[in-house]
Amino acid sequence: MSGREYPSAVEAPWATAFERLAEHCLTCPTCTATDDQAANLRLTCPEAVRLSRECRDAGRGA
Repeated sequence: MSGREYPSAVEAPWATAFERLAEHCLTCPTCTATDDQAANLRLTCPEAVRLSRECRDAGRGA
């Protein structure tokens, strides 16, 4: 072990961005659209794309 402390996932720089993405995708009518057999249609709206990019950039330290 290096003795180096690692932040918890809750304190990670991407955690806040991920929470915003998750909250959006759980409540957005487009992102949660389903077919007549309740299968998710895997649609993404522009806001989900933007939040996903924000989350990815935060994980990279941008």
